[in-house]
Amino acid sequence: MRSFLFFIVAILFSAVVTAQEIKVEFDKNHDFSQYKTFRFGEQEVITPKDQKQVSDEEIKRWIVKAITTELGLKGLKQVDSASDLVVSYVVGTLSRSDMGNVGPMGMTPGSNERTYIRDYQQGSLIIDLNDSKNFLVWRINSTTNMSSAGGERLVDQIVQRGFKQFGKPVKKKKK
Repeated sequence: MRSFLFFIVAILFSAVVTAQEIKVEFDKNHDFSQYKTFRFGEQEVITPKDQKQVSDEEIKRWIVKAITTELGLKGLKQVDSASDLVVSYVVGTLSRSDMGNVGPMGMTPGSNERTYIRDYQQGSLIIDLNDSKNFLVWRINSTTNMSSAGGERLVDQIVQRGFKQFGKPVKKKKK
Protein backbone atom coordinates (compact mmCIF):
# COMPACT_ATOMS: atom_id res chain seq x y z
CA MET A 1 0.00 0.00 0.00
CA ARG A 2 2.83 2.41 0.85
CA SER A 3 4.58 1.77 -2.45
CA PHE A 4 1.30 2.43 -4.30
CA LEU A 5 0.84 5.72 -2.40
CA PHE A 6 4.46 6.69 -3.13
CA PHE A 7 3.88 5.89 -6.82
CA ILE A 8 0.80 8.15 -6.95
CA VAL A 9 2.65 11.02 -5.21
CA ALA A 10 5.59 10.62 -7.62
CA ILE A 11 3.27 10.78 -10.63
CA LEU A 12 1.53 13.90 -9.31
CA PHE A 13 4.86 15.58 -8.56
CA SER A 14 6.23 14.80 -12.01
CA ALA A 15 3.06 16.20 -13.60
CA VAL A 16 3.52 19.47 -11.70
CA VAL A 17 7.19 19.69 -12.69
CA THR A 18 6.56 19.00 -16.40
CA ALA A 19 3.74 21.55 -16.51
CA GLN A 20 6.21 24.37 -15.83
CA GLU A 21 8.60 25.88 -18.36
CA ILE A 22 11.17 28.48 -17.32
CA LYS A 23 13.60 30.10 -19.73
CA VAL A 24 16.37 32.32 -18.41
CA GLU A 25 18.20 34.67 -20.76
CA PHE A 26 21.43 36.46 -19.82
CA ASP A 27 24.96 37.05 -21.10
CA LYS A 28 27.14 34.38 -19.52
CA ASN A 29 30.20 36.63 -19.82
CA HIS A 30 28.57 39.59 -18.04
CA ASP A 31 29.95 40.55 -14.62
CA PHE A 32 26.96 40.65 -12.25
CA SER A 33 29.11 41.44 -9.20
CA GLN A 34 28.94 45.15 -10.11
CA TYR A 35 25.26 45.29 -9.14
CA LYS A 36 24.55 46.11 -5.50
CA THR A 37 21.05 47.68 -5.48
CA PHE A 38 17.69 47.23 -7.18
CA ARG A 39 14.29 48.86 -7.28
CA PHE A 40 10.95 47.96 -8.83
CA GLY A 41 9.84 49.61 -12.05
CA GLU A 42 6.82 48.73 -14.16
CA GLN A 43 4.50 46.01 -12.85
CA GLU A 44 1.58 44.75 -14.89
CA VAL A 45 -1.10 42.10 -14.34
CA ILE A 46 -2.87 41.19 -17.61
CA THR A 47 -5.40 38.59 -16.49
CA PRO A 48 -8.88 39.28 -17.95
CA LYS A 49 -11.27 40.56 -15.25
CA ASP A 50 -13.71 37.67 -15.66
CA GLN A 51 -10.91 35.12 -15.06
CA LYS A 52 -9.32 36.65 -11.95
CA GLN A 53 -9.24 34.39 -8.94
CA VAL A 54 -6.87 36.56 -6.90
CA SER A 55 -6.63 40.37 -6.73
CA ASP A 56 -3.91 42.17 -8.68
CA GLU A 57 -2.53 43.58 -5.43
CA GLU A 58 -2.18 40.09 -3.95
CA ILE A 59 -0.33 38.78 -7.02
CA LYS A 60 1.96 41.81 -7.05
CA ARG A 61 2.67 41.30 -3.34
CA TRP A 62 3.66 37.65 -3.99
CA ILE A 63 5.98 38.58 -6.85
CA VAL A 64 7.62 41.55 -5.08
CA LYS A 65 8.18 39.44 -1.95
CA ALA A 66 9.69 36.54 -3.92
CA ILE A 67 12.01 38.77 -5.96
CA THR A 68 13.05 40.86 -2.94
CA THR A 69 13.87 37.71 -0.98
CA GLU A 70 15.80 36.04 -3.80
CA LEU A 71 17.82 39.12 -4.80
CA GLY A 72 18.49 39.77 -1.10
CA LEU A 73 19.98 36.28 -0.84
CA LYS A 74 22.19 37.18 -3.82
CA GLY A 75 23.53 40.21 -1.92
CA LEU A 76 21.47 42.98 -3.52
CA LYS A 77 19.68 45.63 -1.49
CA GLN A 78 16.31 47.14 -2.40
CA VAL A 79 16.22 50.95 -2.63
CA ASP A 80 13.49 53.42 -3.56
CA SER A 81 15.49 55.82 -5.72
CA ALA A 82 18.50 55.47 -8.04
CA SER A 83 19.62 51.85 -8.29
CA ASP A 84 21.94 49.60 -10.26
CA LEU A 85 19.06 47.43 -11.51
CA VAL A 86 15.39 48.05 -12.25
CA VAL A 87 13.06 45.06 -11.89
CA SER A 88 9.94 45.00 -14.04
CA TYR A 89 7.48 42.21 -14.70
CA VAL A 90 4.32 41.19 -16.51
CA VAL A 91 2.09 38.43 -15.14
CA GLY A 92 -1.19 36.99 -16.31
CA THR A 93 -3.37 33.94 -16.79
CA LEU A 94 -5.65 32.81 -19.57
CA SER A 95 -8.16 29.98 -19.80
CA ARG A 96 -6.98 27.29 -22.21
CA SER A 97 -8.37 24.04 -23.58
CA ASP A 98 -6.52 21.08 -25.05
CA MET A 99 -8.04 18.35 -27.14
CA GLY A 100 -6.41 15.16 -28.33
CA ASN A 101 -6.67 11.43 -28.89
CA VAL A 102 -6.11 9.00 -26.03
CA GLY A 103 -5.35 5.99 -28.23
CA PRO A 104 -6.65 2.45 -27.82
CA MET A 105 -5.14 1.88 -24.34
CA GLY A 106 -6.86 4.93 -22.86
CA MET A 107 -10.40 3.90 -23.72
CA THR A 108 -12.96 3.07 -21.09
CA PRO A 109 -14.42 -0.44 -21.59
CA GLY A 110 -17.58 -0.24 -23.66
CA SER A 111 -16.76 3.28 -24.89
CA ASN A 112 -15.95 4.38 -28.41
CA GLU A 113 -14.77 7.82 -27.29
CA ARG A 114 -11.09 8.29 -28.15
CA THR A 115 -10.70 12.04 -27.60
CA TYR A 116 -10.27 14.11 -24.49
CA ILE A 117 -10.78 17.76 -23.66
CA ARG A 118 -8.86 19.40 -20.83
CA ASP A 119 -9.60 22.91 -19.51
CA TYR A 120 -6.90 24.68 -17.49
CA GLN A 121 -5.43 28.05 -16.60
CA GLN A 122 -2.13 28.91 -18.28
CA GLY A 123 -0.06 31.41 -16.38
CA SER A 124 2.86 33.50 -17.60
CA LEU A 125 5.39 35.49 -15.62
CA ILE A 126 8.12 37.52 -17.31
CA ILE A 127 10.68 39.26 -15.11
CA ASP A 128 13.26 41.67 -16.53
CA LEU A 129 16.29 43.21 -14.85
CA ASN A 130 17.58 46.30 -16.63
CA ASP A 131 20.66 48.24 -15.68
CA SER A 132 20.74 52.03 -15.20
CA LYS A 133 21.25 52.50 -18.98
CA ASN A 134 18.04 50.51 -19.62
CA PHE A 135 20.06 47.57 -20.97
CA LEU A 136 18.42 44.17 -20.37
CA VAL A 137 20.80 42.07 -18.26
CA TRP A 138 18.52 39.25 -17.06
CA ARG A 139 15.15 37.85 -18.20
CA ILE A 140 13.02 35.08 -16.73
CA ASN A 141 10.23 33.90 -19.02
CA SER A 142 7.95 31.29 -17.48
CA THR A 143 4.79 29.53 -18.56
CA THR A 144 2.92 27.16 -16.31
CA ASN A 145 -0.37 25.31 -16.01
CA MET A 146 -1.99 26.65 -12.87
CA SER A 147 -4.60 25.61 -10.40
CA SER A 148 -6.47 28.03 -8.17
CA ALA A 149 -4.52 26.90 -5.12
CA GLY A 150 -0.79 27.34 -4.55
CA GLY A 151 -0.25 30.53 -6.55
CA GLU A 152 2.19 32.06 -4.09
CA ARG A 153 4.21 28.84 -3.88
CA LEU A 154 4.33 28.69 -7.68
CA VAL A 155 5.62 32.27 -7.91
CA ASP A 156 8.31 31.45 -5.32
CA GLN A 157 9.43 28.40 -7.34
CA ILE A 158 9.64 30.35 -10.60
CA VAL A 159 11.65 33.18 -9.01
CA GLN A 160 14.02 30.77 -7.22
CA ARG A 161 14.68 28.72 -10.35
CA GLY A 162 14.95 31.83 -12.51
CA PHE A 163 17.57 33.50 -10.33
CA LYS A 164 19.48 30.31 -9.48
CA GLN A 165 22.46 31.27 -11.69
CA PHE A 166 22.31 35.00 -10.93
CA GLY A 167 25.50 36.46 -9.49
CA LYS A 168 27.64 33.35 -9.86
CA PRO A 169 31.21 34.10 -10.90
CA VAL A 170 32.02 33.91 -14.59
CA LYS A 171 34.14 30.91 -15.48
CA LYS A 172 37.14 31.99 -17.50
CA LYS A 173 37.74 30.00 -20.67
CA LYS A 174 41.15 28.42 -21.06
CA LYS A 175 43.09 29.69 -24.04
